Amino acid sequence: MHRCLHIPEIARMICTHLRQMAQIHEIRTDDSSDFVQVRRTLAGLARTCRALKEPALDSLWWDLDSLYPLLTCLPVDVQRRSDGTICLNRPLEPSDFTIFQGYAKRVRMLGYRQRNRFMSADLLRLITSFPYTSGNALLPNLRLLWWPEDSEEIFPFIRFFLPPTLLGLDFPGGNWPSCKQTFISFLHIHCPQLQEFACAEPHLLDCISNFIVKAENLASINCGIPNKKAMKHIMRSSLRCLTFDVPIHGIYDPLCGTFTSVETFSLRAQRLQQAAEFMQDIKLAPVSATIVLGDVAPGPFVWGFFDTLSKSLNNEKLEVLKYSIEGILENPRADQYLYELEANALEPLFSFKNLVIVHLENFRMPYFDDAMATRLADAWPHLEVLKLGTGQDWQTDTLTLRRSSLTLYGVGYIAAHCKKIHTLGLVFDPTQDCELLKAHWTNENIRVFDVGASPIDNPVPIAATLMFLMPKVKEIWAKPPLKNLSSGIGMITMPDRRAERWTLVLEMVTVFGNVRDDAMAEAKAEAKRDVLQELAKEGYLTTVRIRRGQRVPPEKTRV
Repeated sequence: MHRCLHIPEIARMICTHLRQMAQIHEIRTDDSSDFVQVRRTLAGLARTCRALKEPALDSLWWDLDSLYPLLTCLPVDVQRRSDGTICLNRPLEPSDFTIFQGYAKRVRMLGYRQRNRFMSADLLRLITSFPYTSGNALLPNLRLLWWPEDSEEIFPFIRFFLPPTLLGLDFPGGNWPSCKQTFISFLHIHCPQLQEFACAEPHLLDCISNFIVKAENLASINCGIPNKKAMKHIMRSSLRCLTFDVPIHGIYDPLCGTFTSVETFSLRAQRLQQAAEFMQDIKLAPVSATIVLGDVAPGPFVWGFFDTLSKSLNNEKLEVLKYSIEGILENPRADQYLYELEANALEPLFSFKNLVIVHLENFRMPYFDDAMATRLADAWPHLEVLKLGTGQDWQTDTLTLRRSSLTLYGVGYIAAHCKKIHTLGLVFDPTQDCELLKAHWTNENIRVFDVGASPIDNPVPIAATLMFLMPKVKEIWAKPPLKNLSSGIGMITMPDRRAERWTLVLEMVTVFGNVRDDAMAEAKAEAKRDVLQELAKEGYLTTVRIRRGQRVPPEKTRV
């Protein structure tokens, strides 16, 4: 028996879908216009449709980036002054609290969109003047709280927004006053069901370490490196998501052990050497691993770190590998040859046989050639997303373009042998002569092709090749140059037309594909006509007659 949805469930799904689609668009494009429009749509539904009123209001108030809307929903005049203070035309009354409760109970997330950090002391004093009982909170159904304020004046107000059922808490502020450290010491009492905890790296981690040991339901931790006692507790716990920040000073208790239950692992460090020292004596079996560094490192050191990863992470379970360098485009050392990866730099990573998503776009890899591309495709046949070198600007410090050794042959081999791949990002040189691509090499799953800083001269032959290699591609991304290239005698500055030409390639692929589809449809129609004419010449045609709803077997009919 099939389970059917009731009308209220369908209405709730509609409103939830509207909000989620707007959030996804905002995350991908950093454009909040759709989110604003969806809020207006939900407000209109709540005013005009009785069946959609409650689910629309729930979706509208689901997440707030500020407490200010909770104040403006009351029947009072609110004035925000230039100095940040707030003034009301009258005191708040019990009837205002009734209205406030009707909206406050719908809020599930506060501050996570990080669009508006308006959380002044005046606003908090007004909101917290409403009745507050022990064991409850002003937002009784709040699940995720992002609290950026850590001043001695504002931080103590956090206790009014901590229901016992809170699941996630994030402190992005870098200051750690005594009131904040004291609060962390009692956090396991305030939020006994807390599952996700994140904070900026504190100078003294004792309070964080003590909380980790006392918390019973933690599934995700994002902090600095706790002490040995807390780390042993984490190794024995059922923690699923683990993020560590290696302190810049590099002073912490050395780690040694196995994290058996961690599925998502992230490590942030300023230098590669710090990350390598942290990883060398620990074992993990995550599904996803993310490494974030604050600076570039010489190519041979990166090879050594990849070798350390292959020994520290389980080769069979890892499916997602991401390695990024913050501020890579603004880093002047990234243009130097010393920090380029060698041809065999990725070889240690080939031991991970089940990789599905690989992001290594912040490296410049001019020596990565067709032979290594062949080995990569054979080692990672399950790939769905691959990004190599596309996030780097391949200009050198002399403003010349560094070219890749990879040709169209290597691109074609990866596309043809990684059947599931839908997003492919490679920097290659299509102007180089290469082996002929096999006639059967094609991948209809590829929708996004990121060429990064790949050079291009004549778009026509490249478009003709890509039409057969990835006929369903919808987007081609190119890395716009930060500076104009220099070439020729006297290093004359030339305008860079790569982005324009790659855009032209996409347009040509679309046109060529439409022409091919029309030609194939016409060929099929012509073949069908030829068959019918041949049957007519022989004097036979297959017919099907329908008599009173019954199918009669085909008969030979003399024409």
